[in-house]
Amino acid sequence: MAWYWIVLIVLGGILLLCGLYLVLATIVAKGTLKAATTPVKHTLEEARKFQTEYEGMDYDDYDTQWRKQSFEVDGVQGKIRGEIIFNDAASQQTKVAVLCHGHTWNRINSLKYARIFYAAGYNVVIYDHAYFGLSDGTHTTLGFNESKDLRSVINYVRTVFGNAFLVLHGESMGAVTVLCELSLRNDINAVIADCAFSNTVKYFRQLCLQATHLPSFPIVDISNCMSKRKYGYDFAVVNPIDDVKNSDVPICFIHGLSDKLIRAEHSEEMYKASRNPLSELHLIPHGGHARSYHVDNAGYAKIVTDFLEKVNCEQSNQKQSDKER
Repeated sequence: MAWYWIVLIVLGGILLLCGLYLVLATIVAKGTLKAATTPVKHTLEEARKFQTEYEGMDYDDYDTQWRKQSFEVDGVQGKIRGEIIFNDAASQQTKVAVLCHGHTWNRINSLKYARIFYAAGYNVVIYDHAYFGLSDGTHTTLGFNESKDLRSVINYVRTVFGNAFLVLHGESMGAVTVLCELSLRNDINAVIADCAFSNTVKYFRQLCLQATHLPSFPIVDISNCMSKRKYGYDFAVVNPIDDVKNSDVPICFIHGLSDKLIRAEHSEEMYKASRNPLSELHLIPHGGHARSYHVDNAGYAKIVTDFLEKVNCEQSNQKQSDKER
């Protein structure tokens, strides 16, 4: 057989393999995008049942003791719905915490954190991201549109509570959401970011390799092209670490060292990028993804309350110092 036939056969085989891999990559990319933007989601009732049965949650305070008021604001995909939990405890300073839940869940998943803030004298705001819970929406975007919706929620909260001490808490996708809002406004006093990723493309590449054992190129790139065309959602735009770099807000990063979905290195990178000396990093041994609270409820609550007390005290002292000048 002539040498050029051998070359043609080899080249043809390579092209066939490349074509087959491209087909496989496209199939995986479609699945990746579906899992990210239109995942299986839980109703409020399902969230309550799950947390009651598997996490020992009790809802007596939420159901019968707390004074609540429902609200809705305009979001990117329609109405964003939630509740304000008013704290009637006497306090000289009005304090508010806005809580953002994670992927696939809803506002009910925020209640375990709501208790921490309520006990510390905060009014608490919980709400459903677009697509989840009782809010409108046909898909989710892992922080891209969610940060815009959060902006609407915060604007509404300001009309209710005025110049209150405002704290944001987010878990997973919720943590990405609150971090993405940092560089866009200057009325946030502190942030608690639990298991956020620092860069969307990096996160998807790591997850793709881990889940499929296939090279992330071109799978993630194809998935992003599909996302931009279908939803206008560009993975490359959502990079919380850039917002952290451009913000002076003190941030408490919390991440489980056993988190296999979003590696703890993401929070470590963002902590190093934070400009505020009050920022903290807490790596929780044996904590899986969004499970740091469950490893040690009391320890988690202490991390949050100690951080907020430090920030509040420092900012109050700074205001007093400014007045005396």
